[in-house]
Amino acid sequence: MLRTLSRSILLPAAALLALWLARAGASPTVTFEIDPPNPVAGQAVSLRDTSAAGGTSWLWDFGDGASATQPAPSHAWPGAGSYDVRLTTQGTTAAQSITVTDPSTLRLLAVHPFEISIQVRDPNTGAASAAQAVAVTDRFGWFSFPTLTHDPGNPEVTVKVLEAPTFGHYWIFWSAMTSLHYTMTVRDVATGQVQVYEKNDDSPCGSWDLQSFPYVTPAPPTETPAPGQPTRTRTPMRTPTPTPTTAVTGAPPSPTPTTTPAGPALITLRVISWQWDWCAIDWPCPPGPYAIGPRDPAGLGANGITLHQGQTYTLQMYNADSAGGEFQPHEMNGVPELGIPDLVLNTGEAANPITLTITAPVGDYLFQCKNTSCGDPTHHEGMLGVIHVIP
Repeated sequence: MLRTLSRSILLPAAALLALWLARAGASPTVTFEIDPPNPVAGQAVSLRDTSAAGGTSWLWDFGDGASATQPAPSHAWPGAGSYDVRLTTQGTTAAQSITVTDPSTLRLLAVHPFEISIQVRDPNTGAASAAQAVAVTDRFGWFSFPTLTHDPGNPEVTVKVLEAPTFGHYWIFWSAMTSLHYTMTVRDVATGQVQVYEKNDDSPCGSWDLQSFPYVTPAPPTETPAPGQPTRTRTPMRTPTPTPTTAVTGAPPSPTPTTTPAGPALITLRVISWQWDWCAIDWPCPPGPYAIGPRDPAGLGANGITLHQGQTYTLQMYNADSAGGEFQPHEMNGVPELGIPDLVLNTGEAANPITLTITAPVGDYLFQCKNTSCGDPTHHEGMLGVIHVIP
């Protein structure tokens, strides 16, 4: 009886001892966050211990010779560069690398960074000066113009960068809350691609670019290891970007070309933000790497098509910008010589098909979007299209 009782007591004690030893031998997981993760030099940044098991003491090493012992300190790095930030708590050290940019450069989207800078022009002298950047989140920041306004805390231009993998691009949006003229430069750090945008009028208006920067699937980032610990690669955690779905009433389930051995040839004109795209099939046009911005109509780009005299065509036109999105309708000024009327295409809308019999003389027939975009000629005013009529 005594032997049975002692066994019933000893077995749970042994199990508890094994559990305690297992816990004691396992290192706690230490994590922390940096907000914003993309500061400029001199900008105060908040750091916070986010470990599941709370610590009782903390030692922060900011990688620039400074340190702190609070659970959620604030720190500003005095100069641009890459810094390894380490947190030691619960007997374990975790590390992250942070990139600090020059005060004139906004760095957004850590998994695939873009660097943005602005040169603002003095309305009296025309002299250009750098704007002051302020990071807010991983995707959003703003600029002030302290050399002209003497107010570094006054936002003049806001900028955000979004991932749109469904559409195969990164999206750049910006708003201008100023009448001053400026030049904004956006650089894809990974590819080196650069786009330059000009604001040359007095209206407080912004814009967007949805197609200049192709989307690149990001590689899993490598964490900076703590001393004595192996390098670890982790899967990036990204907030999905809500992407609009192109909705065109009556669209067929797939863009498979319609074969018509007899009758009119099918041609489609697609309008999408800042461009016209032709395809010699029934609609919708298949996606393609179309350019953005003003184009020479004689360049025979995606905005041009060739039609033959005496041939009959069925023309379908539609607006591929998403209904309910941040886009505007597009108004085409028409080509009356070819029987194409002036018409407005609302977002996500398709016009009724038009039958065209080409009787016009040989030549190039231009058309354009009649909308205005705060005076920015690279947008609606630069949407030039051409139809080449040949024998």
